[in-house]
Amino acid sequence: MKWGVALNVRETLSETLRKAEVADKGGIDQVWITDFPALRHAPAVAAAVAERTESCRIGVGMMSPLLYSSTHIVQLMSTLIEHYGNRFDILLGPGDRYALARIGVPYSAKLAVEKTVDALREIKLGLSEAGHRSSVLLGAQGPVMINASLEADGVLLNYSDIEMIEWALDLVKSKIPDDFQLGVFPPTYVGECQDIVSNVAISISAAMVAVGLNKGVSEYFGIRDEIEAARLQLKKQGQLNMEIAKLLGNKILERFAFCGSEDQLIEYLSQIETRGFSFAVFGPPQGIRKNGVEILATAKSNT
Repeated sequence: MKWGVALNVRETLSETLRKAEVADKGGIDQVWITDFPALRHAPAVAAAVAERTESCRIGVGMMSPLLYSSTHIVQLMSTLIEHYGNRFDILLGPGDRYALARIGVPYSAKLAVEKTVDALREIKLGLSEAGHRSSVLLGAQGPVMINASLEADGVLLNYSDIEMIEWALDLVKSKIPDDFQLGVFPPTYVGECQDIVSNVAISISAAMVAVGLNKGVSEYFGIRDEIEAARLQLKKQGQLNMEIAKLLGNKILERFAFCGSEDQLIEYLSQIETRGFSFAVFGPPQGIRKNGVEILATAKSNT
């Protein structure tokens, strides 16, 4: 099982680089530079990380085709590869509708998915024609994107619940190519965690994923009413907060995040590995915490 950690471009560059070095030296397989409207451009941070690390792969994304053209993404990745070698992977996805709305980008679920799938094909072709060996992964929650991921090199599921993971796997397992990469990318907090709602950082991260869930999927799992109530409150307030997280409650938030001890993390990864998953990327808040990467490196050394 390969381990990755998502770092946050809203931190100072020196702190991001410090954490990347800790991850690299600590045996973490991938460092992911998250991309969203922020102070620094993720590919530029990825270049700085490449300068300071030796063995880890470096992922850029999730990158949204609503913000970048396919040609631009291919150019960005090609520049990184030409300067620092074939160490780079990319994660594509429509992006968070609420984050996009804050910067004035209109969001239609149907068009966003169509544009993402088109971009996936164009980017894979562009990188291949340039002779680059980057994995192009798709971030997915709903059935359309999960099925579309079969055209990518792999998928990162944006939830943690075993039942939901098995459901997603059932959608595609009869069609998965031999070299397809199955992964998860949940919000993560490794440490004392009696319940998620008592932990502000993981609650907000899990709630952000939950409110973006496809309506059909939320209905299938019997959580549509709670998620719709949280969405309505988010629309009224304009930003995610603990009031919205508490509306969702522990049982729902636990489906979208990992929150537990190192031993529980190892057990969780064992469970998904037996189902055919080959890697996990630990999302915020783990990589944002001061010693979050060190905690992961210690846990990795104990596997």
